[in-house]
Amino acid sequence: MFGSVLRDFRVRALLTQEELAALSGISERQIRELESGRVAAPRASTVRVLADTLKLSPADRTTFQLATQPDTAPSPSAQADAVPSPTVQAEAAASPTGRPDAGARPAPAQLPADVGGFTGRAEALHALDAATAAVVTVSGPAGVGKTSLAVHWSRLAAPHFPDGQLYVDLRGFSRHAALDPAEVIRGFLDALGVPLDRIPSGFTAQVALYRSRSASRALLVVLDNARDADQVLPLLPSGPAARTIVTSRRRLTALIAETGAAALTLDVPELDEAVDLLAHRLHPGTRQEPEAADGDAVAAIAAACGRLPLALALVGARARLTGFRPATIAAELRHPGGRLAALEIDAVFSWSYDALSPNAARLFRLLGLASGADIAVAAVAALAGRALPEVRRTLAELTDASLVVEHAPGRYRMHDLLHAYAAERARAEEPEAARQAALTRLLDHYTHTAYHADLVLNPVRAPIPMPLRAPADGAEPKHVLDLQTALEWLETEQAVLLTALRQAEEEGMHRHAWQLSWALDTFLNDRRRWQDEGAAWAVALRAATAMTDRPAAAHAHRFLGAVNGRLQRFDDAHTHMREALELSIAAADRAGEGENRFVLSYVYWLQGDGEPALDQAEQSLSIFTEIDDPLWAGKAALAVGWYHAELGAYEKALPFQERALELQQQAGDRANEVVTWDTLGLLHQRLGDLVAAIHHYEGGLRVVGTMESPQLRAQILGHLGDASEAVGDPQTARERWLEAYEIFRDLGHPQAADLRRKLQSPGSP
Repeated sequence: MFGSVLRDFRVRALLTQEELAALSGISERQIRELESGRVAAPRASTVRVLADTLKLSPADRTTFQLATQPDTAPSPSAQADAVPSPTVQAEAAASPTGRPDAGARPAPAQLPADVGGFTGRAEALHALDAATAAVVTVSGPAGVGKTSLAVHWSRLAAPHFPDGQLYVDLRGFSRHAALDPAEVIRGFLDALGVPLDRIPSGFTAQVALYRSRSASRALLVVLDNARDADQVLPLLPSGPAARTIVTSRRRLTALIAETGAAALTLDVPELDEAVDLLAHRLHPGTRQEPEAADGDAVAAIAAACGRLPLALALVGARARLTGFRPATIAAELRHPGGRLAALEIDAVFSWSYDALSPNAARLFRLLGLASGADIAVAAVAALAGRALPEVRRTLAELTDASLVVEHAPGRYRMHDLLHAYAAERARAEEPEAARQAALTRLLDHYTHTAYHADLVLNPVRAPIPMPLRAPADGAEPKHVLDLQTALEWLETEQAVLLTALRQAEEEGMHRHAWQLSWALDTFLNDRRRWQDEGAAWAVALRAATAMTDRPAAAHAHRFLGAVNGRLQRFDDAHTHMREALELSIAAADRAGEGENRFVLSYVYWLQGDGEPALDQAEQSLSIFTEIDDPLWAGKAALAVGWYHAELGAYEKALPFQERALELQQQAGDRANEVVTWDTLGLLHQRLGDLVAAIHHYEGGLRVVGTMESPQLRAQILGHLGDASEAVGDPQTARERWLEAYEIFRDLGHPQAADLRRKLQSPGSP
């Protein structure tokens, strides 16, 4: 009995046996033995650990513990059949896109493009080849070529790591915040094919899952530009066939001591190697040696640049653009004193910068104002307040000068030393009003585009309560966003948008910070990026407080209540919900109060407290009926029906679900309408009316056929298969199960396993 209960709760938690083992510390073999029934009476301590790991509600924990006693507890799968699982259904309803989180994917291949004309560093490359440690650190001063070396070696070594290559720029020395390891690890899990709805909410559990997923894989992980050991340690894969390369300006002594990492210190190249590097920069794509007359000048230039590879690259680019011979370049680099001395890196930057056209110099300065790791050409156009064709031409000049790199089509980044220099030039040469105007244009672009994308993802969402300011040139999207382009834009820009949100807060641009948080909410919730969603709303709350905007603060508290509930931080969730309710009641904001009570009911339900959840949902429904809001009344009626069903009152649940269906059809809320059709089918099936159940499942299929929502479609198909089998139609049952199985399989969803068992069971139709 306990084995089947454990398996059902594990499947409901969307975990494999391997993942549950990694999260709980109980061996995978022991979990297999428990689920198979070979261990009939597990220890009480094991049961407690599993219950804690599965984060069971009080009611489910009781069921779990009773299952250790013979013939006392029903299977949670039987309970789940009684009513729709609100976790699955509510979160599916919150995602009108229905976009699959993950399907069958190739091995990740995240390495950046190799450096063109890479030369030298034979000793360092040999050291990387010879290293036997699982972790290798590459340290050295800024601009010395650590990233170029790591990427070049990794590309050569990639065939030895067939399970994929992961790469991230940790931005450890950015003038803005370094990347949070939690954000990185979620991205790595996604790249490794873990569906986002199977990534646990807690950071410790995420680390355990990452190590579990990497344990048997030959992975190459490149952690570039690390700040310290604390940023790196959670990101190390655990498998014996995995290798990690870490680059940093620091020696990372603590990391070396903790992991036994091999340490490689990279210094500037010797003069002859620097001369060779500069020669390749002067004549890219060839093996042309400098003419004898130029040899001394090339050596002098290399020495003047301090043999620093970044400086050599800039000088080489400048030389190619001007066509100057090395002797002329050497003369141009001479100091007023008449001798060629070793230059500071800023002097080399200045030499390249001073040679730019006025338009390119201005754009270079303005790029120093943008805080993201990279920037798309449309955002550059907004920042500059210029048309796209002109901006593309100007970016080409900066690229030719090696001041920016087009690392992906239409996306640009610059070395962090160059970024800092650009910011210095902006502060020195751009009036404060011009800097503020440029940053405002950039944030307008991000906010307006994110808002338009949100409207595509969630067309029934109420308008943003803090209207956007009139868009500046370049702020509006250049084309109409459809579902696919909206999702692609948000996925691509996600990290940049979160960084822009934090920059808006730092710069005191509170209105942008609040609005951008609002515009990102649907996407972050839909993708189950709840930690990011919570961080965004925390910024929004501080922004609302700074603006003394009570309605905006109430809105932020409400969303923080929901996010903390999903993350099972219930004390924090209730604190935010109390604040939200107090603010809405004090302002006599009935709609706000109704939404707050609706979210509070959800928090109670997440805790397993059905009675207070029902009470708050009923109050919410009463308010939205009073103010004649069919969209929210439909959501509240659906919730009231759920909670009645959760409490076993199936007959009471039916009229609320039917009312919800009418309201959702009136409001055009198709996502929740599908959920309600499915819920009604399950309720009728539990009440024994299989004909009505099939009617409602088929109604849900008709509606979901007008949407891109494969997970909801598969869920209804599975239920329809069960009902078809129950009425004695085995052929239809098998067809429905098979279609549902194929969808869930392609999504990488754990329900595929249950459907496969149904299809393969001896009694299967």
